[in-house]
Amino acid sequence: MFYGMINIAVVNVLVIYAHSMRKDQPEKKTKRKDFLLRIAHDLVTQFVTQRYKLSSLPRNIKTAIVMCGFVSDSEEDTMQDPEDYEAI
Repeated sequence: MFYGMINIAVVNVLVIYAHSMRKDQPEKKTKRKDFLLRIAHDLVTQFVTQRYKLSSLPRNIKTAIVMCGFVSDSEEDTMQDPEDYEAI
């Protein structure tokens, strides 16, 4: 039931997005899969980057975050203490 509601919400957002894009760029069409991947990436990026900066996060998860492209290798040196972040 939950995934059905998410699916309906994403379809509605895709319809609105496609309608607004048709006005700006009528020749460009967005595939549903690409749109879903971009939405998912945008929704988790902030959470993943905050989690990456936790000092208690296991190294293999940090490596996976870097490999997925959420955080660049150069940001590894700018890690902050967990006290600087709001509780999740």
